[in-house]
Amino acid sequence: MKVAYQGLPGAFGHQAALAFLPGHEPVAEPSFAAVIAAVVEGRTERGVLPVENNEAGPVAEARVLLAAAPVDVVDERVLPIRMHLLGLPGARLEEITTAVSHPVALRQCDRNLDRLGLAREEAMNTAVAAAALQDPAKAVLGSAAAAEAYGLVILLADVHDRPDNATRFAILAARGAPDT
Repeated sequence: MKVAYQGLPGAFGHQAALAFLPGHEPVAEPSFAAVIAAVVEGRTERGVLPVENNEAGPVAEARVLLAAAPVDVVDERVLPIRMHLLGLPGARLEEITTAVSHPVALRQCDRNLDRLGLAREEAMNTAVAAAALQDPAKAVLGSAAAAEAYGLVILLADVHDRPDNATRFAILAARGAPDT
């Protein structure tokens, strides 16, 4: 059995898939819409999408897509989120000028990014940003798993604004699909 998530290995959606559906094979999809399509078309039995973060609020794109899609939300679960500032090996925190990540991830860290004086740059996903990082003046907001997967280092741990940072994920199935 398979579960679709948005992004690449190391993304928080990937972590949610592993944590909430441990018997399913995670399948990376490039967008929230592609996750829903994988479920609707039967390429995966389940999908996981983030729907709300306790600091950043609703994940608007995912909610809009879910409202219009022929899928059922069969469960919702909360994943604790530890957001780290990731850089290239040899990068120094004091030389970083820009934080790159998904817009919701950036919002989870607003106050700390302001304190650090970092500009923001949006990306499709935290792990996608980590995989693409090449500029030593930029850092990515992402997971420790993304740092490990893409050869990055944690320049500053736990940069999320709330110590109880967490995201609620919807677990999806095609409308009317049997429980599995």
